[in-house]
Amino acid sequence: MFAVLVVASTASAQTASVDLLRAVGTELAVSSAYRDQRAQVERLVDGDPTTAWNSRTGDLVGAWIEARVPADAEVTGIALVPGFARPGGATDLFTGNHRVARIRVLREGIEVGSFAVANASPQLVTIPVRGAGGVWRIEIVELTPGTRADWRETCVSELQILGRAPSMAPGTRMPRVAIGTLPAAAAPPVVDPVALERSQRRDVAWMVSAWRELQSSYFSFAQDTGEPQPDPETIRETERQRAAILRRITELVEPVDPARADAIRIAGGHRLEGVAWRWEPTVLADLDALGAALDVVAARIGTDEARCRSARAQAEIRLVRVAGLARLASYFDEIDQSMEESVGRDAIRRSRSLEADAEALEPLAEEWARNSRGVATRLSRRSAPTTERAAADWTALLAQLAIARTACGWPSQ
Repeated sequence: MFAVLVVASTASAQTASVDLLRAVGTELAVSSAYRDQRAQVERLVDGDPTTAWNSRTGDLVGAWIEARVPADAEVTGIALVPGFARPGGATDLFTGNHRVARIRVLREGIEVGSFAVANASPQLVTIPVRGAGGVWRIEIVELTPGTRADWRETCVSELQILGRAPSMAPGTRMPRVAIGTLPAAAAPPVVDPVALERSQRRDVAWMVSAWRELQSSYFSFAQDTGEPQPDPETIRETERQRAAILRRITELVEPVDPARADAIRIAGGHRLEGVAWRWEPTVLADLDALGAALDVVAARIGTDEARCRSARAQAEIRLVRVAGLARLASYFDEIDQSMEESVGRDAIRRSRSLEADAEALEPLAEEWARNSRGVATRLSRRSAPTTERAAADWTALLAQLAIARTACGWPSQ
């Protein structure tokens, strides 16, 4: 984590202020982005100081960032990490790249002031500006050159617009981003339920198929005891698959509920790092965000068919996880038992139970798409899997089965 370096401000204002970019609906744009990658803009506000916006090569002094915050907001400061804060290899990325040394701040085209930016270390620096909502612009007027002459991009790792707003909910929103000009201010959503249902039908089917493939990768990594931490290229490909799923459902829910779309973006900001088992909290957060979005879409469509489709899809991806977790638990138990000189009766009983879970749940996961009602009936009669790792997914699965039973008109068990 980075420290906060306050240039000058009043303590009371800072205590009451939040990052408006993560608390209300906003729009954000930059003058340019490295290789025109929109992801570069998103890195300004992902909460991770080890990622950074990099401008187009050569866009140095004169580069700018703009943010539109609601008219009823009060801005109390601008905070930024004035360089690329991620630790580098042979060349430190912070000192190797250009660092912001002075900025000019404007609100609605009128200059608020010119401010020096302390950039001796990769800290979040707060600039004391005050004003109402609207379009705030940050222009780069001076840079400290980096040690690498061939690195010619403006870099900012994090940006915050500090302040207050009546509808703020800290940590729940993400700005809509663009390169070159601000996106149009968000208008109240106008949704055609018929068109939305067509999109839901298409996107939900695609999501389930894509998630099955992604889940197979997760469990393949976890089962590879020879190399439990995937190589960087494998992780990048997995992140690409994951990002495609999150992006598709974000686009589905955005016209219906922008806050739900932001929740998926926030979940997607958590990277897959380390050994595969450490990905579990991230995977569960993804599923929660996706499930909430699918529920909102189904509710807006307003038909039992749409609710059934949503519940069946969510149940399927939970069932696939439960089956995979059961198989993984049995796999590792078998390895553990093979290393023991003698195995007690309790261990034998547990091994048999784990194997029985895997042998029962895997076929049910495969049968689900063609016989959801029948599989749901059999699942409702089963006890929870032996492995504790599946507890949260088993509970979520049973909840989705209950929702599907109502929406799809399945008889009570």
